[in-house]
Amino acid sequence: MKFGLSLILILLAGPSLSQTVPGLAHLLDTSEDARPLSVSIWYPSEAKASTSVGGNPVFEGVAAAPNAEFTHSALPLVIVSHGGLRSATDSGAWLSSSIARAGFVVAEVNAPHPDNAAAALNEIWQRPRDIRRVIDLVLADTTWGPRVNETMVSVAGFALGATAALSVGGAELDVASYLHSCAPDRKQHGPDCGWFAAQRVNMSATNPDSLAGMARDPRVTSVIAINPEYPEDLGSVPADIRKLSISLGKPESTSADGQQTPPFVVPQASIFDAFAVCTLAGPEILMEEEGDASICGVSSNARRAIHQDVSDAVISFLNGGAK
Repeated sequence: MKFGLSLILILLAGPSLSQTVPGLAHLLDTSEDARPLSVSIWYPSEAKASTSVGGNPVFEGVAAAPNAEFTHSALPLVIVSHGGLRSATDSGAWLSSSIARAGFVVAEVNAPHPDNAAAALNEIWQRPRDIRRVIDLVLADTTWGPRVNETMVSVAGFALGATAALSVGGAELDVASYLHSCAPDRKQHGPDCGWFAAQRVNMSATNPDSLAGMARDPRVTSVIAINPEYPEDLGSVPADIRKLSISLGKPESTSADGQQTPPFVVPQASIFDAFAVCTLAGPEILMEEEGDASICGVSSNARRAIHQDVSDAVISFLNGGAK
């Protein structure tokens, strides 16, 4: 990307230094050399903003207070997994910070981006493994383990991250149907079929043993799925798992378990509203780079309103509201 942006525009996207914001810390899981995970930990605090997270010339950052004092007893844990295979680190910071302000410890998963379509094939089973690794990491950490209530673990995900959230919540993947998701006779193709076809990658090359190993994580007590990918290939989560489905825009399909319209629909939204608010220069930069300016949505205010609606629904659910 070309970052020919003025200093004024960058400063306008930065945090207000008088604002009380969530605390921020980081953990790193290097247990797998080929797939290190960086984890952004968000938590409630009374500190003032001193940095901005996830921002760049296209997207506004989210205000945070690194290493702010933690003054609470053990809090529920929420894992956030953003979906885009090529989305930037901390793309879900807007939701993570909102949940943290409501009284939760939030761990956002940041995994390496696949280098090509062949590597991306295995993201379907890598993402659930990432979530399990992050739960392991947080609970075993000498600082953060005592700060979370290990009996209250929720997972919130966008797109492929939502598919992963449902998976660790116990929704079984119909492997045969999934491997058929880019077939010509499929009514609704998977979101990356064009990319796979352009690089001559076949879905059948997905690691079959790892697909078969996708399973529920017994520590997860509730899941939040925002526009999950491959919903028609997923079964239902068990009855003892609380589930909230959110659709950014009118849902295009139903899940394999016959679920109709999700409980919470944001009709004026699109999947692009899973991303941060764009800067003033964001649309122009995307156009200069032959990107899609519609990624920025209708307006910054419209996206902020959508983010507020989604955050309110998620927080209500986490606090015991209706499924």
